[in-house]
Amino acid sequence: MSVPQEDEPGVAPGAGGDRAAPASRRQAGAGAAAGGGRGGRRDRAGSASAGSASAGDPAGDAVPAESANGSPSAPEASWRGRRLGAPPSGPGSLAGYGARLGAFFTDVVLSALVAGLFTAPELPRNWSLVAFLAESVVFGAAFGQTPGMRLFGLRLIRVDRPARVGVPRMLVRTLLLVLLVPALIWDADGRGLHERFSQTAVVRTGGTAR
Repeated sequence: MSVPQEDEPGVAPGAGGDRAAPASRRQAGAGAAAGGGRGGRRDRAGSASAGSASAGDPAGDAVPAESANGSPSAPEASWRGRRLGAPPSGPGSLAGYGARLGAFFTDVVLSALVAGLFTAPELPRNWSLVAFLAESVVFGAAFGQTPGMRLFGLRLIRVDRPARVGVPRMLVRTLLLVLLVPALIWDADGRGLHERFSQTAVVRTGGTAR
């Protein structure tokens, strides 16, 4: 007496050749999972390498700016007189304080000596101021420099336009210089109020000024 056999679940009767299908599907699924794992590892490796490249070079393909000689560009330097069009050094550059003080005291002494020639044997007193005014205005307007400036390699220029300083500007500059206080209030270029009001500046001529 034969016992009827029950069909396996999920397998149609009479489809004995399909019994190997579940095993094939399991193998295919395992292969896909393995392939996906390898692909995932490759993707993760690629992402890690891309991340390290980004960390090493945050700017990506950006290249640092370089100057004409191949070195990285640096901020442009600044100096006294740059906004006036004066060079940083050499002839035409703004004179230093030492040379200007030397020229001023030289003119003061010369003015006192000249005034003393007319007041001797008395001291010149205030006549030395009159001599200083006359010397500064005459020599400054005519030659652009006083005797003291010439000795220290300095000269006066106008900063508004290329022209002679002239008597009116020289008179205003000298009167404010005699008061001393305006000459001690300097701007970023080292010019006193007496020069700002007269629109003048003291520059080097390439002589002994420092």
